[in-house]
Amino acid sequence: MNNCPYCGHQRSETEQKCSECGRFYSKIMELIAEEEAYEIAYSWRGRYQRIINAADSKQALLTELKQIWHGLPTKARFTLFVIFVFVFALIVSVL
Repeated sequence: MNNCPYCGHQRSETEQKCSECGRFYSKIMELIAEEEAYEIAYSWRGRYQRIINAADSKQALLTELKQIWHGLPTKARFTLFVIFVFVFALIVSVL
């Protein structure tokens, strides 16, 4: 984190006190900010917000689905593939 969590002033990683507002930095604040950034990037809420706020929602949805698919382990991909094939076979057999 390169900004003061209180005033947003640029800082170096070695500083312990903000030269702009005079507040001391807390490692906990940095960890919370990192966790929030991770949550925005990888949580369902963050993905949903990116899709809704995008100019082209369809393209944003496809991008998010690709990221989810590539993040899955091979076993999970195979399981989803088998489920989709099974459901497709059931639908075709009913029709």
